[in-house]
Amino acid sequence: MNYNDLEISDQVIAAIDAGHKIEAIKILREDTGLGLKEAKDVVDNLAKAKRGESGGTPGMVEEGGAGSMLKMIVVIAVILGVYFYFFSG
Repeated sequence: MNYNDLEISDQVIAAIDAGHKIEAIKILREDTGLGLKEAKDVVDNLAKAKRGESGGTPGMVEEGGAGSMLKMIVVIAVILGVYFYFFSG
């Protein structure tokens, strides 16, 4: 089934926006007749799209993990390098 062809009601979107995924799944199942897994997948994908995540494509927002820690260390190292370059005697 192609999920892109589904008509997503405003109630489903409102439930996702409010953080009520279970309610969104229930409404979507009532509206479309989808099974539980299919409705959950659609709601999860809609929630990710709302947050700006895209499942691994470039520009994906990374939350936590070693990648974020490495970026933070690099930023701190650059700031310290600039500080010591200009302000050390």
